Order: sequence, then structure tokens, then C-alpha cells
Amino acid sequence: MSKLKLHLDADTSIKALHSALVNKGYDVTRTPTDWMALDASDDVQLLGATAQERCIFTFNIRDFLNLGEKYKNHYGISKDSGGKY
Repeated sequence: MSKLKLHLDADTSIKALHSALVNKGYDVTRTPTDWMALDASDDVQLLGATAQERCIFTFNIRDFLNLGEKYKNHYGISKDSGGKY
């Protein structure tokens, strides 16, 4: 089983969160990066994470669940919903 590769979208792209996960040994990237502009649309962020074989982590769950239906071949959509959804 391969290790999870995660991408923090623009909504969750908190430097402290990214650093904490990397320091714990996780393979995590964040928007912006060399392959993802800060102003990238949700579609572009999901497709970019997919191209990098990464699960995308977002607070914007409603939009990304719709995108997950539109783009079936992704590596996962993870969320922090605070128990709301």
C-alpha cells in the first residue's frame, strides 16, 4: 500500500498546517506551489492534485464534492467540515 500524498487547496493552505504535516513525515504540498497558482480555480486545483496523484484537502467541501462527480478519476477529496456536513 502506498503512502497518502496530500495537497492543501487554497482554502486550507495554511503555512503552519503544511509545516506541521511535513515535519511529521507526510508528503504534503500546498497552493501555491510551482505547479499550482494561488488564484487557481477549484477545478484546476483538483485536476492539478490528480495529476500529482494527491488527495486534495479542503474546507470548500460542497464545491469539491460536485467536482468529484464531474471528474471521477481523482485521488480523493478530504474535508474538515467541523461536523456540519
